[in-house]
Amino acid sequence: MTELDKLLYLCGVSADYLDYGGQRQEVPMAHRQRVLRLMGLEAADPDALAAAVDRLDADPWRHWLPHYSVVAAAVPEVSLRVHPEQLAATFTWELTLDSGELVAGECRPDALAEVGDYHADGVRYSARTLPLPALAPGYHALRVTDGLRSSSSRVMACPDRFYAPQLSGSDRVWGFSCQLYTLRSARNWGLGDFSDLQELLPLAAAAGADLVGLNPLHAPCTDGDVIASPYSPSDRRFLNPQYIDPEREPEWDAIVGTLATAAWQERRARLQAAPLVDYEGVNRLKYEALEAMFSVFRREQRRAGTERGRAFRRFVAEGGSALEGFARYETRHNAWARSHRADPQFYAWLQWLASCQLQHCQQLALACGMRIGLMRDLAVGAVGRGCEVEQTRGLYLTEASIGAPPDPFAPHGQDWGLPVPHPLRLRESGFRFFIDLLHKNMSACGALRVDHVMALMRLWWCLHDEEDNAGLYVFYPRDELLALLRLESWRNRCVVIGEDMGVVPEEFRQAMQGSALLGNRLFYFEQHHDGRFRAPAEFPPDVLLMVTNHDVPTLADWWQGSDLRRRRELGLIADDAALAREQQQREAGRAQLCAWLEGNGLLPTEVGGELDMTLCSAIHRGCARSASRLLLLQLEDLQLLAEPVNIPGTWREYPNWRRKQLQSTADIFAAPGVQALLAAVDRERRA
Repeated sequence: MTELDKLLYLCGVSADYLDYGGQRQEVPMAHRQRVLRLMGLEAADPDALAAAVDRLDADPWRHWLPHYSVVAAAVPEVSLRVHPEQLAATFTWELTLDSGELVAGECRPDALAEVGDYHADGVRYSARTLPLPALAPGYHALRVTDGLRSSSSRVMACPDRFYAPQLSGSDRVWGFSCQLYTLRSARNWGLGDFSDLQELLPLAAAAGADLVGLNPLHAPCTDGDVIASPYSPSDRRFLNPQYIDPEREPEWDAIVGTLATAAWQERRARLQAAPLVDYEGVNRLKYEALEAMFSVFRREQRRAGTERGRAFRRFVAEGGSALEGFARYETRHNAWARSHRADPQFYAWLQWLASCQLQHCQQLALACGMRIGLMRDLAVGAVGRGCEVEQTRGLYLTEASIGAPPDPFAPHGQDWGLPVPHPLRLRESGFRFFIDLLHKNMSACGALRVDHVMALMRLWWCLHDEEDNAGLYVFYPRDELLALLRLESWRNRCVVIGEDMGVVPEEFRQAMQGSALLGNRLFYFEQHHDGRFRAPAEFPPDVLLMVTNHDVPTLADWWQGSDLRRRRELGLIADDAALAREQQQREAGRAQLCAWLEGNGLLPTEVGGELDMTLCSAIHRGCARSASRLLLLQLEDLQLLAEPVNIPGTWREYPNWRRKQLQSTADIFAAPGVQALLAAVDRERRA
């Protein structure tokens, strides 16, 4: 192995990959070296190359302990690396548990099992296993000394499986998936909010649901077009203030008399009636109210030292430098701040309100009898001009972006426009940002869906300044990231679902199964090679099954083929001949679906070209019979909606992430056909 090959390996830069069709594709060396340069490593200079390899490969052996150690909580072992002259020395170790308790002991390296060695500086360094007592899952501090010098390591004790006590035995729970902003009501301000969610939760629980899955609630960029997509956030650690219901806060009563004029009421009515979410209009309406409310809060609560004021100060103190940095970022970049409120405390206050209202939603879900409650969604990345990238300098590389290699649906590949995380700096930081990100996204919920969970193993890097479609996979420390995800799952008592649809390496599937990480499946894609839909008993048990989701057509759209005609109009299907081929395949798919329903004794006596409630109910009943532990229904399908919420591959061509529900939540659940469908689904899941 050459020094260049060694450096590429140490940095996780792939040499080849299997494409969608299973064919091996070689990565040009020029692309691989470009990735090294993006990481700040210069491979063309022999001295720089040798220094980089030494720093990454040899230097860790010159220290007794790594700066962090990810260990199994039940049988924790730490690698102690020593010079041959230190093998017979007596070492004292002290382990400070995160509970504050101190555990100590002594060891001699030559009495410990050797697990590896490394030759550097003309010396053979030896790695010895230092066993520690069984630990509670958590973050502990280890210090080793020989009396003259010492070395320290952060010991991250991780359980071997994910937290899932609610899913014990043969339970098969179900619920709804909901894009929160789409909810309609007579009281919201033109965008579904946390009060709309509080209306949905008791109705869902009464129908038998145990969870409600939400779109990512991350803080958006508010100064450009990216605002609409919840998967292109400014910062995944913080919440979207648009979901705050100002009328739930006590300060609202103090301003409503002067704010809610006839003209103001008319503005809100227009936003409510609009078929699409007007994010800018909603922002202006809400920020006017929230700014006035903050003035009341500052005057009456914070200065007076009330409990409400003290609660906000505790929130700010707990948020620390991350919250302070986010609030200051908002004063510079929030569209409202440029002409109105530019006080960092105002933006911290908005985060407090959003956090409290979301927490109340989870408490309500559990009080209604749900076993899981809310399922939040963690996006795979954040936009380059957002707060997350700005506030974590060096952790992201903006010269490359996350995407996907070419496949039949995207022959030129996909570029999601999100900066890539630097794998070396992720490790060098001891994964502190990753841990904080998980902790914040596991709060106020019972489950977390991790979008594109394969990112814990590898990401496709799109290289912007190379020829078209230049890209390759870069690997990340899978075992450490999965272990920390398990640890935070237990610390936050949060079920974790990994979105693993698409091309997934077999070793990653095995890692998921070995640690009981739930996967994610979509009904449309659960077919055998000959096109037959899987029988309910053939569905994998340890997954979340979605009937449909935000990236595919609704049931009505798929059944009626209107999605194909729409894709042709948008240029996503090349020509009429290609459309005809797609329509022929869809007709075969409908026939296979009918055969699937018939095989399950669910095929209606009459099936037409339009999806009706009878056929919709039959499909949902069939999915409810699946062996999958979790099942989610989309509200859109209950209303037979044909317009998708999002069409991948479009941006300006289609109003993605703006379409609302056809009916109010109360009306959806009051419909006799919906009530019959939900009752049937609940019976099937409990059978």
